[in-house]
Amino acid sequence: MKNKGFTLIELLVAMGIVAVLTGMAAFNFSQSRIRARDIQRKNDLSQLQKALELYRNDNNGNYPVASGFQETLLTAGYSKVEFNDPRDGEWSDYYYSPEDDRKTYYLMTCLENTTDQTKQTDTTICGKFKNPATCSCGATAADSSGVMYTLSQP
Repeated sequence: MKNKGFTLIELLVAMGIVAVLTGMAAFNFSQSRIRARDIQRKNDLSQLQKALELYRNDNNGNYPVASGFQETLLTAGYSKVEFNDPRDGEWSDYYYSPEDDRKTYYLMTCLENTTDQTKQTDTTICGKFKNPATCSCGATAADSSGVMYTLSQP
């Protein structure tokens, strides 16, 4: 009489292979979500940059002041929405730092992917926001799990 079925070793090997594949898929999915949020952050800064340029064109070449800049753009009709980080309160929001003459500015967001090729490395620019020595940022002031991404004009 032949026994049909699998041995315990065969079952354990199959379960181990499934576990490894599941772990790899979960890691790749997590990385994809991080990259998608970073792309959204970059797109939001690009939209803010366009709104700031429209504002400057209508205001004698001056950019708005830093405090409440998104509200200024929103109420003046240069932006249709207020931009917030995709993690909505769990991560750093978007920062704006105009120069004293309001003729140039810097926009900054914090990226989760620390290997991003477009991260800011100029500590002079990072000093306009926070943690100038490392250009790092994160969910809180003490957190340094992310990297800065900045846009400037002109």
